[in-house]
Amino acid sequence: MDATEDYCAICLCRKHRIVSTPCKHTFCKRCLKKVYDVCPTKVCPLCRAPFEYYIRERGSGIKIVFLA
Repeated sequence: MDATEDYCAICLCRKHRIVSTPCKHTFCKRCLKKVYDVCPTKVCPLCRAPFEYYIRERGSGIKIVFLA
């Protein structure tokens, strides 16, 4: 993992409770939820790939689904 990959592209801090999108980008769980709470279109904040609000917590095997 590159040193820059340790940081969330939304808050620019070290990632906390890392979640990944279907397009394989990772963010802080709280940051991604905040983006989707206010964003009318459900797209990845980095690559703009559209998807339902679906994230899974990395390393835990837990899937978290938020329906758009």
